[in-house]
Amino acid sequence: MLNFLNRSPNPPEETDIRSLTEKAAAIQERCDVYSRSITVILHFLKAFALDVQELQSDRFKEEIEEINERFQAPEKPKRLELQFEQRKESILDFIDRQQAYIKDRERELRDIIDLLTRAMANLNVENRDFYQRINHQGEKIIKISALDDIKKIKNALKEEVDQMRQIVQLREEQEQRQIRLLAGQVTSLQTELEKTREKAMTDALTGIYNRQALDDFMAERIERSHMSNAEFSLLMIDIDNFKQINDKFGHLIGDRVLVALAQKCRTSIRGEDFLARYGGEEFIIHLEGAGFRNALKKAQQLCNTIASVRYATSDSATDEYLSMTISIGVSQFKKGDTAADLIARADKALYDAKHKGKNCVVGRKS
Repeated sequence: MLNFLNRSPNPPEETDIRSLTEKAAAIQERCDVYSRSITVILHFLKAFALDVQELQSDRFKEEIEEINERFQAPEKPKRLELQFEQRKESILDFIDRQQAYIKDRERELRDIIDLLTRAMANLNVENRDFYQRINHQGEKIIKISALDDIKKIKNALKEEVDQMRQIVQLREEQEQRQIRLLAGQVTSLQTELEKTREKAMTDALTGIYNRQALDDFMAERIERSHMSNAEFSLLMIDIDNFKQINDKFGHLIGDRVLVALAQKCRTSIRGEDFLARYGGEEFIIHLEGAGFRNALKKAQQLCNTIASVRYATSDSATDEYLSMTISIGVSQFKKGDTAADLIARADKALYDAKHKGKNCVVGRKS
């Protein structure tokens, strides 16, 4: 009876197992937090990269995406560490090159500001000199009034008036030169600003509009829809098996494929339509005035056109050719839609097209 009362309710082995299970769960939860944090940090790192062709930003973003895929895959920690060490130098090199690029642009802006500052300073110096000379001539005219002979006064005044006319004429010529110089500088600055703005809104690789330009356009188009009932639709386009193209032919050919698709899309749309690179191998076409049925028809035509073309992988006549296909998701604007709603429907339709077998068109009305 005493032995029964002294027995422990939980044997030591059971307590140890429960403790180890709780510790394992805590470790797993911490690992999940680390994994999610790494994914977010890598996403921020991609967003940090400027879309500048000379910096090879697209290559950098692809490398970051590959690192993210490695971290999500069930690989051994030592292998992950080795792969990250191999990529670390290229990441630091890109960051250094981007910082140098930004510093160069800052120096160019400072040079422009210095140029305008010196121009204004020169104007101030010339104004001061001009007023001093006018004041000197005024003093000489005052002294003339002290002469007794009227003829001498007349001749002296005529001479001083001529001198003042010459001073004023010289000043006018100087001001005209300064105006022409500043006008030229302003025109040059306006041209540079326009080029900079256009560059900021253009995808460096394909030459079409980029994601920022698309966001601005869609915001303006959605706002305009409140005043107009005109229809419009979106096509979201994605190259099928693009990673396989990169793996087989290399990133240079992959870039040429993106450029070729952009050119085909550009020649297939009208002047009032809008084409932009959404990201990676995804493109968006805004079809102004197109209803759902017409947008599906246009998307199918484009899908067929791309699938029927073969692309040379080099300038050599004996080189290998490649073909590609695209999948397209279609959505039509509905009253009350935001830009995010419209793009999300097109994205879901694209997802359905991929699962349907690719090289096809799927539309979503809701």
